[in-house]
Amino acid sequence: MAGQRKQWMSLVGGNPTAMPAIEVPNLLKTKKESVRTIRLRLLPTKQQDERLRKIADICSKLWNEVNYVRRKAFFEKKRVNIEETYKEYYERYKKLVGSATTQQILNKNNEAWNSFFKLLKLKKESKLPPSIKKPTPPGYWKDKILGKRIKRIIIRSDRYYVEQVNSDEGYITLKDFSVKVKYVGRIKWSGKQGRLEIKYEFNRWFAYIPIEVGVMPSKNNPKGYIRGGCDIIQREKLRGEEVAFIDMGLNNLFAVVVTSGDAILVKGGVVKFEYYWWKSEKRNAQSTRDLMRNNGLKVWRRFHRRYLRALFKSGERLRHLYRTAVRFLAKELHERSVKNVYLGYPYMITQDNGNEYNTNIWWFRKLTQWLYDVLKEYGIELLIVFEDNTSRECSICHVIHEGARVYRGLYICERTEKRINADLNAAINIAYKVSYDIKNIKKIESFVVTHNGVKTVTPLRRGIAQDPAVKPRL
Repeated sequence: MAGQRKQWMSLVGGNPTAMPAIEVPNLLKTKKESVRTIRLRLLPTKQQDERLRKIADICSKLWNEVNYVRRKAFFEKKRVNIEETYKEYYERYKKLVGSATTQQILNKNNEAWNSFFKLLKLKKESKLPPSIKKPTPPGYWKDKILGKRIKRIIIRSDRYYVEQVNSDEGYITLKDFSVKVKYVGRIKWSGKQGRLEIKYEFNRWFAYIPIEVGVMPSKNNPKGYIRGGCDIIQREKLRGEEVAFIDMGLNNLFAVVVTSGDAILVKGGVVKFEYYWWKSEKRNAQSTRDLMRNNGLKVWRRFHRRYLRALFKSGERLRHLYRTAVRFLAKELHERSVKNVYLGYPYMITQDNGNEYNTNIWWFRKLTQWLYDVLKEYGIELLIVFEDNTSRECSICHVIHEGARVYRGLYICERTEKRINADLNAAINIAYKVSYDIKNIKKIESFVVTHNGVKTVTPLRRGIAQDPAVKPRL
């Protein structure tokens, strides 16, 4: 929604509730629809690890040096000469890490600065998105606490190739550095490979490879085609013409109603547990680190490593839970013959009513993008609907009853005194916004997302509490 807010508001006359359903690419323009990025875990040998560390350190040094010169010129209110600094540092570093790698790092820095200048232009024209208060120039690849460089390597698309041994492992060969590193991970797509980024994240090397699915490489780079699973995005055929409506939240990650009468609740209690567990770990490590550091004890570095570990693990585990839930939901909707999905969008919620829940725990933007990508694999189209007042309005009489949401998950209609799950009530109201009237829900199926997959929530059979019978002696 970032760059299009004023355009949308002008289309709807300042009222987002009057906006028709919007396609996700118009909402989240982040990449080509045919591009999918895979992440592979690298397992270098001891010698390869040392080699990668040296290369990554030089790459980060290049980024930081050219970024420092450009930031200095900007803060001194001088012209940031991108072309001159590009030529200067290209000549200085091309012999250290190769011309292609130097070029890619400088290109990435150019992209960051061009994006920053576009934001400044939008600010002058009063078109800056409300979520961005003040544009800031690109930062450094550096850990501010330790003062050490963040290790990253960027490889041009024609300077590496992937050799698969089987579906779960293989080798990545870096031509310019004569390094052949083993990787583990499943490559799901086939297509033209893009710019490779290698990152060192908490004692682990990861390779991020964008793949343009189904596109053949150029003739001068015949090895630039990765052969994975599918060379088309849509892998499954549609089964029917049903329509689904989703209210996304935190206690219930997805509350779904289908025109067939089915209702699905995917509960997110485990997500909240993970977040607060790792929040506690980060807080304890951070406070101990600062205490040790302020008292001049060198042991503070150990607690900083604990903090970095907690930061890394919290992101990884939450990401795993969310992606597991998205994959499960897409498969369920496909099995229920769904063709179109309408997702409620909480317009400006983080800006107007931001808190820890909808800012830190609830990854709405990422979830929307992931859901859109996965639904494409099943041929299901995802559309966005502004969900203003869908949680407050009654889906039975379509009147807003103040205080009708008596408990966290219960909504009671004041007129009919009928009860309904509060999140399913919102999902039905989303359907009503796009002219679908869902009256009868056949059954409600509940699921909970865990690290071992999505499990069915079944009610427990409770026995009658009574004293055990005492048999008389014979």
